[in-house]
Amino acid sequence: PRRTLTQTVYMIPVTLAACLSLAPPSPARVVSSASPARILSSASRRALLHKGAAAAALPLLLSLPAVAQGGVPEGMRTSESYTNLQQISPETTGTLGAGTMSSRSRPVTGVVLLEEVQESGKKTAPTVSAELVLDGGVAATATFDAQYPLNRGMFYDVEVRNLAGEGAFLQVASLPEGKSLGEMSASFLTKSVFSTEGRFGAYGAPTDIKVLSKSEAGAMRLLEISFAALSPGGNEVPRRALVAAVQPEGSTDVVMLVGGSTTSEWKRAEPLLRSQASSFKIARVRPTSIKRKAKNDYRFENQGGLNERGSDSVSNLVDGF
Repeated sequence: PRRTLTQTVYMIPVTLAACLSLAPPSPARVVSSASPARILSSASRRALLHKGAAAAALPLLLSLPAVAQGGVPEGMRTSESYTNLQQISPETTGTLGAGTMSSRSRPVTGVVLLEEVQESGKKTAPTVSAELVLDGGVAATATFDAQYPLNRGMFYDVEVRNLAGEGAFLQVASLPEGKSLGEMSASFLTKSVFSTEGRFGAYGAPTDIKVLSKSEAGAMRLLEISFAALSPGGNEVPRRALVAAVQPEGSTDVVMLVGGSTTSEWKRAEPLLRSQASSFKIARVRPTSIKRKAKNDYRFENQGGLNERGSDSVSNLVDGF
């Protein structure tokens, strides 16, 4: 019968033990004209050879893993032995930048998507468009011209990033009741961006947060911030961030595009991040009855949940509000 590779591997010790018996075989009856002394000498040599082969094979047999109950050798790890990426590939996670996928759960950005994030143009620098559910009964389309490839997957909401850890992501935060973005201090934005549940809090809350500059461009507020983020090894990594914040018409939320890089790469990355931030805008808004809840994200059903929203379709867009 055909055997699997695992069965074949586990049979090796048995096969070797059978072939290389520790006890010399019984002398065969030989019909020969040789003298008894020569026959005895030949049998002794064969016994000696068998003992030598068995002694050489013994370390190999002892080094093979013992088979535990259930057919898995003791000391051998299976997929059930791992619970996060850092255990599977420590050499990879040891080089991940702040805000990159880690052993923790996915970050909280406040983003609830009505449909898949759209991209057009160059793959390495696409125009990104995302349909968001906001508080206040508003669905808003946020767009920006990215300088980095779009990241897709259940770990990401709306994010662009390169392999060096430079990139940007969208974040949504609720304003205090009765307040507008223009009335809020810079600390409101920094607390939202640098929370332990956020994109930069994978290994703990960022420290040494300083607002280096503040400016306004129409309805947009722009902050340049320095901070230190913890790495997987617990070291502090100096970083810079550029936060562009807008309040969509009719909504009680702020939508932010947060771009950043390590401080060592900031001089090279800053022009790209500023160009990206200047292109950020809310292209259109429309009324909706959908609430800004995680279970109303279109991806929630893909994970086996029951989506709360009904027939409200993002294809029926109405410019304005």
